[in-house]
Amino acid sequence: MSDRKFLPPIIFALSIILLVGWYVFIYEPTQRKILSMELETRRLNEVEREIFDMKARHVDLSAFVLEKEMQLDEARNFLPATLAQDKFVDELYKTAELCGAKITSIRTDEAISAEEIQAQVVSVNLEADYISLMNFIRGVIDGERLTTLDEISIERSGGILSCDLDFKIFATAP
Repeated sequence: MSDRKFLPPIIFALSIILLVGWYVFIYEPTQRKILSMELETRRLNEVEREIFDMKARHVDLSAFVLEKEMQLDEARNFLPATLAQDKFVDELYKTAELCGAKITSIRTDEAISAEEIQAQVVSVNLEADYISLMNFIRGVIDGERLTTLDEISIERSGGILSCDLDFKIFATAP
């Protein structure tokens, strides 16, 4: 009879041990795997949604490619095939007229050639007020061709500025 008194606590203890073992070795690892799979599924759904969004934005890829080719052509035309100083001088006079500045003289220096690019300095003597000078410089630099302002010297007499500007223009090498 005394053996029967110990049987229920032993069965209860074994049941608890089995329950804890099942929880630690089977239930928790399975729950971790399920959570990991849910996270991976969410990530894959987000990637799939991004792909669909990209496809929706670029339904017609030929139009996208054509736009990029036009941008590339514009970049290539930014550097003309020749220096075309006379064309640049005409642009200088037009810009000065638009800005209210007066060009007193223009001088071009010798062209400098490198392996893939050539450059030339164009010196401009100009009389203008401060705002007209700034608008003139901005107009020339923002023009249709690659131009940089190399040097500038300014003298003031009254409200008029007398300026010597050296612009460098670029072209592809012949």
